[in-house]
Amino acid sequence: MMADLSAFPPRMVLLDCETTGGRASRDRMTELALIQIDDGVVVDRWQTLINPGIAIPPWITRLTGITNPMVEEAPHFETIAPALFERLQDRVIVAHNARFDYSFLKQSFLRCGFQLNSKTLCSVRLSRKLFPEHRYHGLDRIIERLGIEIDDRHRAMADTEVILAFMQHISDQFAAEQIETVCKQLLKRPSLPSHLSQKQIDALPDQPGIYRFLDAEGVPLYIGKSVNIRERVLSHFSQDHKNAKELDISKALHHIEFEQTPSDFGAQLLENTEIKQYSPRFNRRQTKSKTLYQISLTETDDGLLQTEVVATDMTAIEDITRRFGLFRSRKQAQNTLLDLAQSHQLCQKLCGLEKRQLGACFGFQLKKCRGACCGKESAASYNLRLKLALDSLKNQQWPWPGPIIIEEHPVHESWESVHYHLVDQWRYLGQVRDESDCQQLLNKNQRNPAYFDRDSYKILVRFLLTPDRQKHQRLVIKPFSLDQTELV
Repeated sequence: MMADLSAFPPRMVLLDCETTGGRASRDRMTELALIQIDDGVVVDRWQTLINPGIAIPPWITRLTGITNPMVEEAPHFETIAPALFERLQDRVIVAHNARFDYSFLKQSFLRCGFQLNSKTLCSVRLSRKLFPEHRYHGLDRIIERLGIEIDDRHRAMADTEVILAFMQHISDQFAAEQIETVCKQLLKRPSLPSHLSQKQIDALPDQPGIYRFLDAEGVPLYIGKSVNIRERVLSHFSQDHKNAKELDISKALHHIEFEQTPSDFGAQLLENTEIKQYSPRFNRRQTKSKTLYQISLTETDDGLLQTEVVATDMTAIEDITRRFGLFRSRKQAQNTLLDLAQSHQLCQKLCGLEKRQLGACFGFQLKKCRGACCGKESAASYNLRLKLALDSLKNQQWPWPGPIIIEEHPVHESWESVHYHLVDQWRYLGQVRDESDCQQLLNKNQRNPAYFDRDSYKILVRFLLTPDRQKHQRLVIKPFSLDQTELV
């Protein structure tokens, strides 16, 4: 006998989809099945194969059993879209790893001109909430836990039936009030700021880029970035404004603007640039630093290397890259030196942390210095140990002979534009469209050298010197020469 499911949302659709791969922007659905539940009672079951319009990879066929010939005569998604959209309206979509299935549904509907905005209930999250004693909550583990016999694992209807059996099991094990409470927690939508319309939220894309929170006069309150703009924006409103900063933003927020980028790389650079340009009230980090501090090395008459914290000329790239560290304050640099001195038994007097006077430093008396300051350690030994200690703070030399163009290709299929960025000596000069733009920016930089920006330097190093990240973000680096006539 079927358990009573009335403790769950009254209008639900349990569903599962099979796909040609794991990316909703690139891959397509090959099968969809759903079980419709009204007031705790199953009222309909529906399933269909779908012609994805692209070849099904062999490894997907081995997993699901769905072959290219099987879907050849099946309907394309746009054929079933209108009726399916009506079927899903005003219903909670329940799926295992709901974000995966919902992303494929949303992308598929978008291609057909439909905007799907349904609440989702994830049965993985249900399992974690109600069965915290279990470590794993995948569908295979639930099948194992419940002793379900299933012949067509990884076929849409079979997997949907497992979700139904799991919900029936929950109804048998827990009181209705407990189930209702957990479902309300998982389904709770963020409460939007009073001056913000749902229309502005619906317009936000599930793509990389930046977003701007603006006040009533259009002045930026906060600028952020994300690989998923919509998800990140909603996260600001999902904690009932327990954070005082989020509450203050919510009170002043009237408009949201966004700007898409091909990948996270462009989003990080654009966010950093705009925060420096507009200085939004609620952006605490990445504010423009007029002065940076570094650790510089000089040599004493005895051949010992001594360190000094110096203010950096923000236009002198050669000095920046040959010194150590990039600190926002003198105190931060001195604290780092102190940590290094203590962990590597360096002389605090030679590190500039103690008055430079004749004789041993105080640390030598405490056996925290090996005695370079009083002739107990040779200059060669001390200098080598100091350089090894500072090695982690070494700044990257510019590895190219001149300026470079970074081609930023889109990571999502639904975004087609390629962006081009001009960088020289770790200074981000800006986004460009053609050779003329490049020449103009380089000429401007020669006349009035751009300031070195610590934050963009760290972004560039992180992406450009990590091959895996560069490949994942679909970045192509090309040296720029003045005889180039075009970028593409």
